[in-house]
Amino acid sequence: MHKDDYSKLHFDFLDAEAYFQKHSTPSSKPHNHSFYQIIWFKEKGRHYIDYQVVEHKENTLFFINKNQVHYFCPDSPNKGQLYHFNDYFIERFNTDLMKRFSYSIFNEIGNPFVTLSAVDVKKLTMLSSAIDIELKTKNYFHKEQVFSFFQTLLFQIERLKKKQNAFGVDTDKEHYTAYQFKQLIYENMESFLSLDEYCTKLNINVKNLTSLSKKYLLDTPANIIRQLKILEAKRMLANHKITAKEVAYAIGFDQPTYFTKYFKKENGLTPKQFQASLP
Repeated sequence: MHKDDYSKLHFDFLDAEAYFQKHSTPSSKPHNHSFYQIIWFKEKGRHYIDYQVVEHKENTLFFINKNQVHYFCPDSPNKGQLYHFNDYFIERFNTDLMKRFSYSIFNEIGNPFVTLSAVDVKKLTMLSSAIDIELKTKNYFHKEQVFSFFQTLLFQIERLKKKQNAFGVDTDKEHYTAYQFKQLIYENMESFLSLDEYCTKLNINVKNLTSLSKKYLLDTPANIIRQLKILEAKRMLANHKITAKEVAYAIGFDQPTYFTKYFKKENGLTPKQFQASLP
């Protein structure tokens, strides 16, 4: 996504099937990106996200967060459209929007997808066509036009997510606190903070944190911390060049042997065995 070249657009719009066929080997293995992806599957099929295969209907949008592990299932049609973009693409035009979309769309709470109605398909098709024309013609101010159309598309997705999850970006404070809790876990992945320390950062008490964690994240705070530690370890192990010892230190373990026991208890495999099992 040209992360070091700020003269580029930092956005791409591709045919999903053609993209998969061109990059079939890496795209059909667990991998992650330093940018965001939205994948519009126009036929029913399957997609792999964070070590789970998700069955989906036709006209389903998937939201792939930065560093999430995913791949295209080779036995699935994979017909549709694919959007790539990074923080810079959004923030160069509006410095506040990416923070909003990180919460409202790429929050990793609940389902990682929404299914479109016939009306939704028409709206998103019009916006996608407009984006495609701008990218191909490259007329004056085409970057600004692409951003404008894509911003509208993201707001449409926000609306769909609200219908699905029944929370509002600006209205549901508890949901946002649950999201902040997850973000704090990722931001402090290299250490083991106590629940009291998380509560201090969130300005709530342990009882309230437990309540909203169970309501929105479907488990206790301690279990969510453990699950995210394991998930981050799995995401890192998808890179075969990274050692189990490096992963252990990155997620807060002073002793790699303790990390091995911790990981095996949750997965039934040691980190090395898990990594070797990946394609």
